[in-house]
Amino acid sequence: MGRKVQSKQNSRKRNSKEGNKFVQQRRKELSILVDKLLKLTTIFQATQYSTVAISWEHHLQIEAIIKEIVNIENSATKVARNHRKLNLEKYVNWLHEHGAKFEGVEISEFDGYELGLKATRDFAEGSLILTVPTKVMMTEKNANESDLGPFINVDPLLQNMPNITLSLFLLLEKSTPDSFWKPYFDVLPEKYSTVLYFTSEELQEIRPSPAFESSLKLYRNIARQYAYFYNKIHTSDIPVLKNLQDIFTFDNYRWAVSTVMTRQNNIQLSGASTTAFIPLWDMCNHEHGRITTDYNEDLNRGECYALRDFKPGEQIFIFYGARPNCDLFLHNGFVYPNNQHDSLSLALGVSTGDALREAKLSLLTKLGLVGVTHYNLYKGSNPIGAELLAFIRIFNMNQEELTKWSSHAIPSDLVSSEESSSEIVGAAIDRRAYTYLMTRCGLIKASYKKSESDPDSVHRKNVILLKECEVQILDDAIQYLKNVLDKLPTGEP
Repeated sequence: MGRKVQSKQNSRKRNSKEGNKFVQQRRKELSILVDKLLKLTTIFQATQYSTVAISWEHHLQIEAIIKEIVNIENSATKVARNHRKLNLEKYVNWLHEHGAKFEGVEISEFDGYELGLKATRDFAEGSLILTVPTKVMMTEKNANESDLGPFINVDPLLQNMPNITLSLFLLLEKSTPDSFWKPYFDVLPEKYSTVLYFTSEELQEIRPSPAFESSLKLYRNIARQYAYFYNKIHTSDIPVLKNLQDIFTFDNYRWAVSTVMTRQNNIQLSGASTTAFIPLWDMCNHEHGRITTDYNEDLNRGECYALRDFKPGEQIFIFYGARPNCDLFLHNGFVYPNNQHDSLSLALGVSTGDALREAKLSLLTKLGLVGVTHYNLYKGSNPIGAELLAFIRIFNMNQEELTKWSSHAIPSDLVSSEESSSEIVGAAIDRRAYTYLMTRCGLIKASYKKSESDPDSVHRKNVILLKECEVQILDDAIQYLKNVLDKLPTGEP
């Protein structure tokens, strides 16, 4: 018996040593890859000027390293599936237990939305639908007061970016079995439709939308943050970071960041703007309208009022704010076709080879537009904002016109589309300006190609919707510009 016991003990020791060697080897491989990732993303971050093609090449390099990292991390991490629908009853009970009020409302599944809130009785527009006490909210204030506080106090990134603070705090709390917010975590999605989950093929399909470059930038920033925090977590002598070592993986960080991006709210807590998760409230999906959510400091709770009349069985929507589809696509993972606040970003600038560059930049400086590289076309009857109008006018001036307008202290008429200002600017300048912009819009529209196949994923469906909305903005802008040109006098008075 003694020999058998001794043999088993020796076997365990050998297995333990082999296991430690494996862990050490894995950590070493990860450290090398993380250092490569940090270097690659930091060098690119320091580059002021880069083409979309260069950005894409860097992305492919970043993605290749990320794939290696994920393979190593996932081989050592068992991921438990979270069946969120099975946890709804415990979640609802937790909310009731801690003072949330939502009579006449239930969590339900909706086609195209996954989970949302459903009315079980009539709600008149403006009536109170639900209230959520501060106690169940998860805020950056909670993070600062937690074991993570000492790290937040010494890390400049966390001090300036509360959304990242909340991401790390979410990971830390989610790994704590007895966390107060566990019922909330158990109903969160396992993954999201943000661009952080796109394959390289899906990302490529975003072209030629301006969202393509923004997507690469977002992915690059999150990869750099992951590498930065991985090194901090494994090298800093702060006790709480030891608890993050085994759970801080790229997949987990991507999940946490996406959770924050899609669910964060900014509320006024004790007179200060605070980033927070607001359980239940964050299950409301978006619809056009007005802001009907607020924080009641006197009652220490968040309040959600009816955006419009809701009948029993209808999904309850809230308005996320006046944000273009590009922003919703990047940070929330959806596109809203009827977005009255949509816009399209145009990359415009004065070429270094332009003989009149200095004079044009001088005039743009007077209007506070020097350094501006992107101008918006807006959805609606008047797609050209003041900044874009000023740029196209100045960009299309000749030497004589530039000299004339440079003599004005502040050439405010250049930013106005009022009839009186248009007369002062002159039909000749405006004809060239509007013709230039119409041609530019036509070229941009021509670069959008229709998808030849039906979308086979939520990602591709969102990409198609985004591009359709952007083409519609271009079509409307071209028609608007044609109408403006038709009304302009053929020559100067």
